[in-house]
Amino acid sequence: MSTVRKLTLSALVAALCVISLALGSFVSRVSLSMAALAGLFPAAAVLCCGFGWGAGVWLTASALALLLLPEKSPALWFACFFGHYPIWKALIEGFQTRAGKPWLGWLLKLLGFAACMALLYLAFGQFFAAGIPFDFTRSAAGPWILAVALLAAFAAYDAAFSILIGWFRLRVLPRLR
Repeated sequence: MSTVRKLTLSALVAALCVISLALGSFVSRVSLSMAALAGLFPAAAVLCCGFGWGAGVWLTASALALLLLPEKSPALWFACFFGHYPIWKALIEGFQTRAGKPWLGWLLKLLGFAACMALLYLAFGQFFAAGIPFDFTRSAAGPWILAVALLAAFAAYDAAFSILIGWFRLRVLPRLR
């Protein structure tokens, strides 16, 4: 694929990211879902154009969404996790395939997710604490219950993401080339 085609495809994919984040910004109930959906677009750029182009899509869409959208929550989720997750997922799964150890890939993905969530909580703790329905600070087990629930949700997201990437490779990618 030529550089002009890669640039055009990456720009269109970044625009689709911002559009889906804008939908999440205007309908507050689906902001996290739209950020997760927007995370599919950098994966398409990685598959079609390579890691550098996928990173460019993530950075461009994150910057535009944080600058232009009135509600920053979906843009923040995208910038801090869902946007760069397809890039490091592809890198980890490539490493996992070369190493021949599937458990190593899951361990690295879970550690990466835990690090992202810990950084998000440290940076924006008050913002996210308002969205938790139960006061986990009263119980000693509260943070651990929340951590296990988040890791289980991440494992389900990763499995669904892998299925969608497989579908994209079989159905869409041959038509783009």
